[in-house]
Amino acid sequence: MAEQSPEISVVVPIYNEEATIPELYRRLTAALEAFGRSYEIIAIDDGSKDRSVHLLREYHAQDPRFRVVRLMRNYGQSPALYAGFSRTRGQYVVMIDADLQNFPEDIPKLIEKLEEGYDMVSGFRKDRKDGLMRHLFSRSINYVINRITRQPLSDYGCALKAFRRELVDHLGTFTHRCRYLPVDAAWVGGAVAEVEVRHAERTQGESKYGILKLVQTAFDLLTGITVAPLQFIGLSGFGFAAIGFAMSLRVAYVRLVHGDVHQLESIIAIFFFLAGMQMVATGLMCEYIGRLYVEVQRKPYYIIRDELE
Repeated sequence: MAEQSPEISVVVPIYNEEATIPELYRRLTAALEAFGRSYEIIAIDDGSKDRSVHLLREYHAQDPRFRVVRLMRNYGQSPALYAGFSRTRGQYVVMIDADLQNFPEDIPKLIEKLEEGYDMVSGFRKDRKDGLMRHLFSRSINYVINRITRQPLSDYGCALKAFRRELVDHLGTFTHRCRYLPVDAAWVGGAVAEVEVRHAERTQGESKYGILKLVQTAFDLLTGITVAPLQFIGLSGFGFAAIGFAMSLRVAYVRLVHGDVHQLESIIAIFFFLAGMQMVATGLMCEYIGRLYVEVQRKPYYIIRDELE
């Protein structure tokens, strides 16, 4: 690491955040200045359509520690984060969203926890300001990820996280396209900790993650990091086969003993139910095959248009 390299690198993915950028820059720089460590801020413009790029250029002209990386188009939050990680130089790397729901003033808490010997520190939003449905959905996803990764975290979705340089370098070697940062970090290994951070309601701009987007993200997560859905379908198939066999015996018994010819309705109902299950299973397998198709094309995860150093 060169001597002139900063101690802390902060990566901020930005997509149509012109309403929050001025306040974000003011609070972020004030928090880092008060912390007394050398730093750089890397703003990743993820194909914004508003005046975000114009504002980022202005702050870069005022402050050389404020670096700007522009992507060719909107790739999504995860590619933007990895693009930012690839340009960091600090010993500690921090990620934070531009919506100011997480407090930049909490960054020192994460860095100090890293210095206790941890490789990754994640924020824990104990008093979340999200709506009830979003909160419940997030808790469900946290439970599933916890069962898969076995990481001791309560809030995987918190956008305020800090990493050691070595962990970020390992993450940069990944080539798969369906990436989920907490899961990737868990796969690499290392000591992980969680610290309580504050959370605020979004007061400006619009959230990029509605319920439908969260559902899509959850589905991508499950099919991208585990084959558990396929295994579940296989086990369910055995169960339904056993139930179907038992019901067919019952239908045969009723027809032979009581002469009831109306059991055909039960058979038809079972047929449609199992046919639906088969279509779901086929669709899920097609999803996995589609992911293999995308992976073998080896397209880049993101493309950088230009940088303001």
